[in-house]
Amino acid sequence: MNSIKSIKTFLIFFIMSLVLFSTTQLLSASNKTNEKTYNTARKEFLKFTPDGFNKSIELYNNLIKSDPGYAKAYSGLSEVYSYLANYKVHIKEDYEEPFNKSYINLKKALKLSPNSLETKRALATNYLHLRWNTRAKKVANSLISKYPSSPEAYYLYWSSTGKNPDSTYIKKSLELNPDFVPAHIELGTSYFYKKRNYRKAAEHYNKSLQIADSPQLRNYLGTTFRTQGRLSSAVEQYKKAINMDQEFALAYMNLGITKYYMKKYDDAIQHLNKAVAKNINHPESFYFLASSYEISNNRKLALQHYGNFLELVINDYRYRDYVQKAKTSYAKLSK
Repeated sequence: MNSIKSIKTFLIFFIMSLVLFSTTQLLSASNKTNEKTYNTARKEFLKFTPDGFNKSIELYNNLIKSDPGYAKAYSGLSEVYSYLANYKVHIKEDYEEPFNKSYINLKKALKLSPNSLETKRALATNYLHLRWNTRAKKVANSLISKYPSSPEAYYLYWSSTGKNPDSTYIKKSLELNPDFVPAHIELGTSYFYKKRNYRKAAEHYNKSLQIADSPQLRNYLGTTFRTQGRLSSAVEQYKKAINMDQEFALAYMNLGITKYYMKKYDDAIQHLNKAVAKNINHPESFYFLASSYEISNNRKLALQHYGNFLELVINDYRYRDYVQKAKTSYAKLSK
């Protein structure tokens, strides 16, 4: 009897061991699958293209469906939505929904894994895009201390401290990852506005294009060319942007402005009207549309669009020079 009992005990122990081993193997396989999917989603996100953002959102959501406790997926979603919201602020579109989605996912990531690299990175990104630069800097600095080989940590610190193109932090970020698209884009923009170094700006935009093409990058590059006086090259880039995204109001606007400078006013009017039809929140579209109509001797439409322009920017100091010109033209045309 004791022998039979011992055999039964052994069999039970053996079967339980097999079950535990199988469960462990399954969990290990599941974790590997999750990591692979997460890495693919992050790779898509870091292309910094509309298609890449959409693919990363889909992959992160699939991860959450299969594993609701996978914290990295929530932090990844928070990052994507934060960048989307920040971009929509830039192009003057509704940004509340992506900001809300970013916040919701960040809360979940903080609950599941508050001290991980991924969660802290998402937290710094949210602070940055909410213009809470002191908080963003503090979190980014802690990331650098804990993860000194993270290019994102140095990029976030640089972004929260004024985006000086000569900063060692942005250089370190690109040293750690020479193909880090967000750093190239923002460094190009920093060279454009802070240094008026359009050659360096174009260099970094082109580097990003080599990694992942996008209509936004074509638009940035086009504006760099236009500022250099390379109007035909600018037109080429804006047209490429429009071919990639038929709803891209900024590209239509910039194409129209470039045609205006080329003194092709009928073309300017055509493209600027398309820009206004797609997004009425860009004052430049109305100003150059009004000026094109004024030059074309269409008094009625010139007055209408100068009025639209002034209504949008009358208290915005950034447009003060344009405002004065618009007021002068409006008064002259009203006589």
